[in-house]
Amino acid sequence: MTHSTTAGDSLPLNATEYWQQQALLCQWFSTLLSRELSEAELKAYQGGDADPLLDELALQPALAEPTSRLHQAIGLLSLLAHPRLELAADFAGLFLSDARHSPAPYASLYQDKGTFNGPAAQRMASRLAAAGYAVDGDFKEPADHLAVMLDYLAEGYRRLAMAPTPEAEADLKRFVGEELASWLPELSRRAQNTDTASDFYPALVTLITAFCQHV
Repeated sequence: MTHSTTAGDSLPLNATEYWQQQALLCQWFSTLLSRELSEAELKAYQGGDADPLLDELALQPALAEPTSRLHQAIGLLSLLAHPRLELAADFAGLFLSDARHSPAPYASLYQDKGTFNGPAAQRMASRLAAAGYAVDGDFKEPADHLAVMLDYLAEGYRRLAMAPTPEAEADLKRFVGEELASWLPELSRRAQNTDTASDFYPALVTLITAFCQHV
């Protein structure tokens, strides 16, 4: 990954900074899907540090319901006996289990008839190379992992904010429509059908899906 966003980050206050807002949101989503929450991050969420992001998202009608669901899931984490351990188990069960049955976060599994590291991954690898984008060597996942794709999208929005052009904007919208929104509903469906201790990750996947469908 190229950047990391935590619960304490806030959206830009200037309404004209739309692309920076999009970049921050995509980076936040990517960070949450790239690894389990640490104890410090969990406490930050429980302390309300994610509220600025969630409050901003809730202003968008299409995202109000999934945002409220994630907000509620965060509020209910305190009811778990061992929140960090149970969330870590949820993360593993959802994203690190047998890809044939779990909501594994790889585009190829949905776009290429269950093929791991298929054409979708090759397309994504080509996009990364063309953009001069480097995935952190410690994140040992293929190019079509959802966290990588969202990180790439965040970088695209950052670049668009610095040098906005109709072509760059159209390319990002096409990327979201063809390479993300096309398969995220199935990922979300699987997440809802997986037993978890908390609704945090199923709610997160639902919100990411809605976000990509309304970019």
